[in-house]
Amino acid sequence: MGSITPPITDADTAQKTKNHNEITVLVTGFGPFGKNKINPSHLIASSLPSSFSVSVSDDDDNDNVTVKIITASPIPVLYRTVRHVVPRLLFPQPHENAVTAAVTRSYPPSVPPPTAPFADLLSLPAVDEDDDDGSADIVAGQRRPFDFILHIGMAAPREFYTMETCAHRDRYIARDEGGETMEGDTLWRDGYKAPEILRPGFDVEDVWRRWKEGLMQDVDVRPSKDAGRFLCDFIYYTSLVEYWRRDPEAMAPVMFLHVPGGVEDLDIDRGRKVALGLVGAMVGSARRTKDAGDNDR
Repeated sequence: MGSITPPITDADTAQKTKNHNEITVLVTGFGPFGKNKINPSHLIASSLPSSFSVSVSDDDDNDNVTVKIITASPIPVLYRTVRHVVPRLLFPQPHENAVTAAVTRSYPPSVPPPTAPFADLLSLPAVDEDDDDGSADIVAGQRRPFDFILHIGMAAPREFYTMETCAHRDRYIARDEGGETMEGDTLWRDGYKAPEILRPGFDVEDVWRRWKEGLMQDVDVRPSKDAGRFLCDFIYYTSLVEYWRRDPEAMAPVMFLHVPGGVEDLDIDRGRKVALGLVGAMVGSARRTKDAGDNDR
């Protein structure tokens, strides 16, 4: 399993030395919530290999990409924590190198603060006590340490897997693990002027085709337009809106995978294959789109 290290300090150097055929993917899963003391989303995320090879060619050419997977610690099922954590994971700023109390201070009093490994892993800056909206200033040239993002969440009692094709801005009225909702929150709508629905920048039909064709026939996978208006939908929109804020026309390399609630070894093994298949489909589809764009120039 990979781990999140402090962000590099020289983005230009890193970009120059990065191999064209190497892609870094951040994968997240959630921590416990309700009666689900063990969340299969994190078990699946943490079971993924640190790297694997993906063939991105639709013909016989040997065009392989090495995919490096970085797995985050389980994300707490808390709206405010997600809103504080995700933007800083996706777009760390130069001063965000030291471990601080940002995550702890985003927790309601009724919920224990995260464990030290979670705080260490994220390496977050302190959050202003008066700043409760979780927003961060957009800095020109902010680093993007991950090429793609895959969020994984549980959807029990489903027995199938879904690739979510959109995320929603409003109506988060279900209570999180701290007993809080986002009812009445208007940051995205009024503060950011963000659309009601955001979609990933992938060609989702192509990703879906590649994903399904690459899996065993007995695995039930489906596309979905409803991520549920809870933390799964919320973290998906949180990531998408961070890319949208920086460039509404740019490709947002984010996807969400819903998995069944099973936590037995067979369930996790199947979930790992499904997740790897989706990552491979994302990489292959994005490379095809990029190559097609380069050829049109």
